[in-house]
Amino acid sequence: MSKIKGLIIKDLLQLKSYKRTLIVFIVIFIATSMVQENSRNVLTIMLTLGLGMFSIATFSYDEMAKADKYILTLPLTKKEVILAKYILVISSTVIGALLGSLASIILSLVMKTEVPNFLELFELAIGSVFGIGIVEAIQIPFIYKYGAEKGRIQIFIAIAIIAFLLGGIVWIGEKYSINLIANSTISMAINFLPMFLVIAIIGMYFISYKIAYKIYCKKEIS
Repeated sequence: MSKIKGLIIKDLLQLKSYKRTLIVFIVIFIATSMVQENSRNVLTIMLTLGLGMFSIATFSYDEMAKADKYILTLPLTKKEVILAKYILVISSTVIGALLGSLASIILSLVMKTEVPNFLELFELAIGSVFGIGIVEAIQIPFIYKYGAEKGRIQIFIAIAIIAFLLGGIVWIGEKYSINLIANSTISMAINFLPMFLVIAIIGMYFISYKIAYKIYCKKEIS
C-alpha cells in the first residue's frame, strides 16, 4: 500500500501547477452561488466535475514526461500503477461532491437562507459522483488505449453516441406514450435509487479498472 501511496503523492505534486486554476474555479462557482440561490445545487455538481477532471490531468503529465517508462523500472507492478490512478480519480471525485455539499450548507448559513435538505444533498452528491463516474470509467481505459490526447477525442465520441441513444429512447417513449413500468414500481425504484447508484458506481469503476489493466498489460511502454 505504501507504493500506491507514493504514486498518488507523485500525482498530487504534479497537480500543484493546477492549484491556482482550481482555486479560481471554486471561487467563481461559490460567488455565483452567493448571488443566485438556485445555483447552489449546481455547486455540488461542478465541484465534483472539477476535482474529478483535474485528477484526470495527471495522465497528460505522465504521457509528456514518459513517466511510465521510469515508473516500471521501480519495484512496482502494473496493477499497482493502475490502482493508484483509480484511487486518485475516485477520491478526488468523491471529495468534490463532499466539498460541494458542505459549501452549499455553509453558504446557506452565511446568507441566512433555507438550509438544503440533507437527504436531497446526499442524493445530489451520489448522483453527481455517478454522472461524472460514468465519464471517468469510460475515459480512463480510452486514455490507456489511445493516449491522453486521442483518448479525449474518443471519449467525446463515445459520450455523444450514448447521449444520442438515450435521447432517442426518451423521444420514442414520449412520442408513443410508452408506459413501461407501473407507478408503484417507479416509486419503489426511487426509494432505492441512492443504494442502486452506489452499487452501480462501484461496479462501473471495477469493470473500468479491469479493462484498463488488461490494456496496460498489453501496452508497449516506450
